[in-house]
Amino acid sequence: MNKMKRLLFVLGTIGLLSIILVGCSNSNSEAGTGGGEKVSVAALNNYPPLIFKQDGKLTGFEYDLLQAVAEVENLELEFKEMKFDGFIPGLQSNQVDIASSLLIREERKEVVDFSDIFLNSGLVLAVANDSSIQSFEDLKGKTIVATQGSTTFEKAKELADKYGGKAKPLKETDALYLDVENGNADALVLNSPTVEYRLAVDGDNVKFRIVGEHMTVDEHAFAVKKGNKELADKINAGLKTVKENGEYDKIHEKWFGK
Repeated sequence: MNKMKRLLFVLGTIGLLSIILVGCSNSNSEAGTGGGEKVSVAALNNYPPLIFKQDGKLTGFEYDLLQAVAEVENLELEFKEMKFDGFIPGLQSNQVDIASSLLIREERKEVVDFSDIFLNSGLVLAVANDSSIQSFEDLKGKTIVATQGSTTFEKAKELADKYGGKAKPLKETDALYLDVENGNADALVLNSPTVEYRLAVDGDNVKFRIVGEHMTVDEHAFAVKKGNKELADKINAGLKTVKENGEYDKIHEKWFGK
């Protein structure tokens, strides 16, 4: 009798474990589905409102847009936080499949392929509120900071050469603001959405202002490895769909207003 009870107990335990394991297996399977093809994305974590970290999670206009594209194209995205100057090498070495936060440039077209344009903007010069700089001509003898390896640094060097200043590269967007705020630099060059978002977030406590008008007319797109037409086509198809179904407008309004 005791043997029979022990046997029933063992069989019951095995059955229960089987149910649990099957349940776990199904849960893991479902967690990995719904995304289809896995695609890795090189992303900054401090480039608001385009892509940045908030409460420990990535968010922003480009983040939301890529998620919308992935949903309609059945892609599963894996975001990899990287320094900006590692984006193109990351694509070329197959570390990532997509690079976000890139502006279309002729020299970049030679080494990567771009998706269709999804946003237009321009580079601006920003200074501290109490700065004596009122125009580009006031940059003589001044230090201009910008993101290393980006078009913003190329523009900073151009301004420095033209007006007699000095261009200094930094790796992080946040460091640009801190350098100017702490007096280690006099001005910074950044994309207009990023600066305008910072001014809006600061509200009454705004510490920076924009000098002059947009210095460039820029086109934002996602980049893929040169020759990866299949992925570029999927991104473009997804962009077309979210623009047609109104999702793009919702995302744009969320981050930039009407």
